[in-house]
Amino acid sequence: MARNELIHTYLSELEIYLSRINKVQAQEIVKEIESHIYDSLMMEEDNHDTTEVVLGRLGTPQELASVYIEHINIGVAPPKGLKPMTKITMEMSKSFYYLIFVLGGSLGLSLIATALAKLIVPSKFGVWIAEHGNSIIVSFSNNSYHSKEIPAIWLVPISLLAGLVTLYLTKRLTQLLKVFV
Repeated sequence: MARNELIHTYLSELEIYLSRINKVQAQEIVKEIESHIYDSLMMEEDNHDTTEVVLGRLGTPQELASVYIEHINIGVAPPKGLKPMTKITMEMSKSFYYLIFVLGGSLGLSLIATALAKLIVPSKFGVWIAEHGNSIIVSFSNNSYHSKEIPAIWLVPISLLAGLVTLYLTKRLTQLLKVFV
């Protein structure tokens, strides 16, 4: 394959992988890479490096596109030596995102369910304190002779408010973390 055909094929593939970003930015990146390739070939004519060697130094079009997309999304180009660290931090961010989503959502829904349970069956659901005061139980339970029920009408507004606040904060935090996922 002729030198210009190799370069054209490489740049066409690069443009396909850059389709996730703004078209103007993608065209600027392709022009920048193209000029870099031709400059490298002109400098390397003395060393007799081929087009394949110059393109090989850049990496595959997919790898090069992912570096530029990360540069545009994050704002800072990752150092070449820290490429594995970038992947590790991206995976950690993804894990943290899903952890917040699951735990925050579960806690918020549990608190709202607590408020609804107290409203629906107030005699069966409540707060009990053990005989010697060493534990507090919030559950569906019959009033045991070893524990004393605490009047817990306050449980409804507090758990409802806490559940709604938890769900709201979970939603906001996951929206902020979505940038890193």
